[in-house]
Amino acid sequence: MYRSLHLGLIAFIVVMMPSVLRAQMNEKGTVHLSIGLAAAGHTTTYEQRIQFQGTWFTTTKDDGAASVTVPIEVAYGFSRLFALGLYVEPGSYLDSSATETNGIVLVGLQPKFYLVNKDRFALMTGLQLGTTTLRIERSEVLFNSNAKYSGSHFGITTGVGFGLGDLLSLQFHLRYLATTLPLRTYELNGSDVDLSGFDATLSTRGLGAQLSLGLRF
Repeated sequence: MYRSLHLGLIAFIVVMMPSVLRAQMNEKGTVHLSIGLAAAGHTTTYEQRIQFQGTWFTTTKDDGAASVTVPIEVAYGFSRLFALGLYVEPGSYLDSSATETNGIVLVGLQPKFYLVNKDRFALMTGLQLGTTTLRIERSEVLFNSNAKYSGSHFGITTGVGFGLGDLLSLQFHLRYLATTLPLRTYELNGSDVDLSGFDATLSTRGLGAQLSLGLRF
């Protein structure tokens, strides 16, 4: 009888061992899901080039902007120290005039490294490589305009995660983000404007903070 009890106990330990050993915030095979809120401040440079009689004339304007976005992330742990994920980040973009309706979306790939990976705590750093789309709508007395900018972005992140039980975590991240966004299309009063002889690029550099609720399994 005791031998059967010992065998049953050993079998139970063997079955439960993977969940017991999987105490770190990230392990090989771990799936991470998270949603949060992020806010950032940006310095901006708007470069505009106009062609007149075969000659290009360039003007540059420096300004500032702010953004509020909702990061939605999914990642897969390839080892205890490394996870690779995707993110979609819709939100609002507000320039210094604060009079336009601006929508922004970031989509990209995120390699993440776990510098400290404990039972209820993780210290992380990573990169964000992807594309950004920005729409700026302006309404004036005599005309309405809609400008679409899209291009690449590059980000560096660092953050901490605190385990809230076996499945949930609370995460706080800081991010440096740089974007280069050429003007793609421009509409005036609902009609497309020919951009031949006209070129514009919006470049931003910013620092932001993000608070997220994570789920891992």
